Amino acid sequence: MLTPFVSADGAMVRLRIPGGRVDASTLREISSLAQRFGNPAITLTSRGSLQLRGLPDPLPRELITAIDDLGLVPSGPHDKARNIVADPHAGLDDLVTALDEGLLADPGLAELPGRFLLAVAEPGGAVLGEPWDVAIVTSPLAEVRGTSLEATLLAADRAITVPREAAAAAALDVARRFLAARTDDRTWNIRDLPDATRTDLLPGGLPFDVLAGEPPAPGPVGEDLVALVPLGLLTPAMVAGLEGKLCITPWRSVIVPGGAARAEVLAAAGFATTADSPWTVLTACAGAPSCARTTTRTRDLAREAAPFVDVTGPAVHVIGCERSCGHPARTHATALNPISAADVVAAQHEKA
Repeated sequence: MLTPFVSADGAMVRLRIPGGRVDASTLREISSLAQRFGNPAITLTSRGSLQLRGLPDPLPRELITAIDDLGLVPSGPHDKARNIVADPHAGLDDLVTALDEGLLADPGLAELPGRFLLAVAEPGGAVLGEPWDVAIVTSPLAEVRGTSLEATLLAADRAITVPREAAAAAALDVARRFLAARTDDRTWNIRDLPDATRTDLLPGGLPFDVLAGEPPAPGPVGEDLVALVPLGLLTPAMVAGLEGKLCITPWRSVIVPGGAARAEVLAAAGFATTADSPWTVLTACAGAPSCARTTTRTRDLAREAAPFVDVTGPAVHVIGCERSCGHPARTHATALNPISAADVVAAQHEKA
């Protein structure tokens, strides 16, 4: 069943979108549910997934049924264990699908912690910079099928080469070994295991160096568009402007196919569509009133600071407590409980 989490402004549910792949029509349905039952803006997460916030507690049966009908939680037991991030290349879609189908087909994998992260990346892909547990690295599927392709499987500081068609199954085998080695509920990730145990998770694996690219900057990429979502809040106006098969990234942006020609329209709807946007370096946790842990209105302060941050400087994350929820994976400054926009700007300058 759908598992809600109760926050200061109501219940919240996580909708896990494997690899961030989602149709615009589905996103419009989600937006409609958000407007009917809770906060109108959909929250994008650092794992390329979605959250609905400000919902009634308990959740209305109508909402639960609608989410189930959309196929966003196709397996109740796997509600917490469906974290798959992927580089936004359509040539990786087959591996995202294979991972998700294999995960949902195994009841035992429902025991994976909610923080356990599977990744699918192209060589040097930006998603390799995320805190994944198991990663499949391979070239996007060739247009001419039938070619023998290989993939590199990464886990526990080790790497092995496997046939591409066997990569998803091999990644899930590592997840099963992790569950067998896990000794308590506080062991969330492979990195939490003792070193001697971790090396057994990938038999035959050799040491490797991860080379991760930079997340795609907002703006046109050929005919497509990288549309950054300020503060990760996808408003109804933004959703209304989207078309086609989209990819929601772990960097709180949306890859819009054919969107380059509509960049100005999407910018008017609220997206950041240029690389010189302050939202490329500025993020914030939910803050007050959404979070009971703080009285700091982090998002409001981030909006006030946006015109003054240095777009060429380090990233800065505005937070209301030491948990630093929603922080970017890259190196960043933190503005803890700032009183004014000037405090946010000062935190960035201290990191520079």
